[in-house]
Parts: sequence; C-alpha cells; structure tokens
Amino acid sequence: MTLSWDLFIIVCFAVMAGMSAVLGRGKALNILLGSFMGYVVSTELGILVFDQARRFSHTESFSLFLVKLALFFAIIIVLNAKTELGGKGGDDSSLVVNLIYGFLAAGFMATAILSFLEPSEKANLLANSNVLAQINNFKLIWIVAPIGFLFVADFLKSKVSK
Repeated sequence: MTLSWDLFIIVCFAVMAGMSAVLGRGKALNILLGSFMGYVVSTELGILVFDQARRFSHTESFSLFLVKLALFFAIIIVLNAKTELGGKGGDDSSLVVNLIYGFLAAGFMATAILSFLEPSEKANLLANSNVLAQINNFKLIWIVAPIGFLFVADFLKSKVSK
C-alpha cells in the first residue's frame, strides 16, 4: 500500500461514512445529491468559469482542475447549507444504511475528482495509488451504485414500515 495517497483516500472514506452515520440519512442524502449536482455543474461549466477567470486574472496560479474542484465543493456546501434535498437530518434510518450512503458518496466524490484531472496527471496519480486505481477501474459502479442503493434502501424501508 502506498501510504501517502492510499491512506489519505481510506481516511476520507472513513470520515465520510462516519459523518453520514452521525448526521443521519437526510444530510447524507444531501451530500450525495449535492455531489451529483456539483459534478454535473463542474463538468459542464468548469471550462466557462475557467476562461472567464483567466480574463480577469493577471496570474496563472490556478488550473482548470482547481476551478472544477472549487465549483464541485462550493455547490455541495451551498446545497447542504441551504436545502434539504434528502429530507430532515434526524430520522429513523439504520446506522448501517447511513454508513453505506457515506461510503458511496465518498466513492462518487473520488470518481468525480479523478475525472477533473488532465489525463497525464490522472495517470501519474493512478500509478502511485492502488486504491485510486481501483476506484477508477470501477468508476461506473461508483456512479450508479448510489442511485441503485437509494432505491433499494427506500424500498426496504417501506417494506419494513408496513
């Protein structure tokens, strides 16, 4: 295991899962849905924002990756601070379900951030991290699994509550 990146990614997954367990289903879903929205906006508007920022800036100290990353996290933060997309934070969801939401959100975020990188930077990072390489190999799963889990968890919750 490459301690630098692999350990960092594992800690990020653990922190995200732990936060989701503590905050509850509603906030965990807010983070997850905000991540999807942030990904779409960053992917589609990142170049436009980057080009506009370069017009007004006299420095070359930022990159397209940093602009997309900033947009991604800004959208997640704003949506979590101002909305309740996934419902109220305190609910009766199980701890395990909340942990899974957090874990899937962390995987999706890692996939999104990897997609913002230039191909050469991405290749270098993947060569130095076994964990990120595996996340990248299964990126379709990290994109689809949160949506599938949302449906399965809600279906099971409705069956149990009847």
